[in-house]
Amino acid sequence: MEEKERKNKTQGSRSGSYTWLICFIGVILFHPLSFTATAEPPESKDCISYAYTESNNHLFLLATNKSAFGNNITIQHNCEYIEVFINNNFTAYTQEQSLTIPISMGMNNISIYSNNHTNIIENVRLMPDRLSWEFDYNMWLYDEISFDDLIDLNMAEAKENWASFLTAVIIWILVVYVYWNLINSYVDRNYAEEVR
Repeated sequence: MEEKERKNKTQGSRSGSYTWLICFIGVILFHPLSFTATAEPPESKDCISYAYTESNNHLFLLATNKSAFGNNITIQHNCEYIEVFINNNFTAYTQEQSLTIPISMGMNNISIYSNNHTNIIENVRLMPDRLSWEFDYNMWLYDEISFDDLIDLNMAEAKENWASFLTAVIIWILVVYVYWNLINSYVDRNYAEEVR
């Protein structure tokens, strides 16, 4: 009995040593894979600027030949100063890192200048501050819709009144028809005519 116990203890210690050996080899083999590369970000002295508009909690980054919604443009930068020209007219100068400027709707060219930095955004189409207006605004902008094509207010109200009246008549006819059929089927099932 003591021999069996001693064998079990020996086998247990062997399996324990194998487990430790396998873990040790695994750590040695996979140790180089666990390193992560880290580096300091480069010290950038370059000036970076970008412009965007905002409409209904949506931000639209401005770029050449793009469309955006919003009544104001916001310019963010990390330069010492910037000069902003809109449609080749001087608009603003600031040393702050953020600048918001009201801008007219339609096509615009925006130029941002600093010491050794130029950011030119050309052919930006700005539309009013509501996203749902895009379709109507484009149609009016390109004269695809004329005010002669629009319906008169009196005519719209007359059509609305006729639609309401006809809807009521159709519903009344359908209800009467359904009730008429229900009453006829009830009478046919439950009452018998006396024939003489």
